[in-house]
Parts: sequence; structure tokens; C-alpha cells
Amino acid sequence: MLLNANQVEDLLTTNGKGKKAQVGYDLTVKEIKQVNGGVVTKDNTTIFPYSDVAASLVDDRYIYNLEPGTYSLTFEQGCKLDNKHTAFIRHRSSILRAGGIITSGVYDPGFEVDEMGGMLIATKNLAIEVGARVAQIVMMENNDAELYNGQFQKEKDVK
Repeated sequence: MLLNANQVEDLLTTNGKGKKAQVGYDLTVKEIKQVNGGVVTKDNTTIFPYSDVAASLVDDRYIYNLEPGTYSLTFEQGCKLDNKHTAFIRHRSSILRAGGIITSGVYDPGFEVDEMGGMLIATKNLAIEVGARVAQIVMMENNDAELYNGQFQKEKDVK
């Protein structure tokens, strides 16, 4: 069963940003970097270093002007999941309508991080303001589960 906005917010560190949605919480962009690939083997994942993407100052707003490609998003919100909750991040409809898809891996029970992350696949040119609400995290209640203790614990990406 999906959690309502209040239940989701209880498992987040919102940093006073974002906004409750009916069955989730809207996440805001802190930083965007370009993805350059990686290597996934049976026992490890290696991420090639991301490329910086500069935000331009336009009329007192910092805007990322993105060409079609794949980007790593850092959100201004974090999470700390217990053993009874699993989460996913999805794009808001405004991003989808503009030609973007935002998704995440599974946020397993026990995962915690100060700033969550997701991937943006831009199929068209997109302009995104720093602090804009671009994605929504939704959570489900699950049966008691072992806690995540993997390679990405407390990190949105391998550093």
C-alpha cells in the first residue's frame, strides 16, 4: 500500500524544501551533473566520473540548460528508511510533458542518505531551475525486511 504524504514526510529530511503530494513528496533539484557511463560486474559497480554542468544566472534565477542526454540529479531532500518501507522516485508530470524522464533505483529498507538522487533522461532540450520541484518520491509499506547495507549506503553515488 502506498503511504500518504504525511507518512512519507516522516521518513524524509526535507530541509524545509519541496512539497507534500497526495501519496508522496515533491523533491527539489540541488545539482545536476552529466552521466558518463560505468561498469557493472557481478560483485561491484564502477561509475565513471560525472561531468559538471553549469547553471546560468538568468533574471536572478539559476537555470540548468540541458541538451538531450542522461543526467544525475541531486535533490535537496534526504531519507532514512526503516525495515518496513521501500521508496521509488518518479518524474512529475511537468518534466514528462517537457520530454524528460526521472527515475531512481529502489530505495531499500534501511537505506539512508542526506541528499537523495535520481537519473534524468532528457529526450529534448530542457531548462530546469535550481530548487524546482521535478520529481516525487513515493513509498510503500512492506513486511519486515533485512536492512540495506550495500555499496551506496549514505551516498547517492559512489564517490
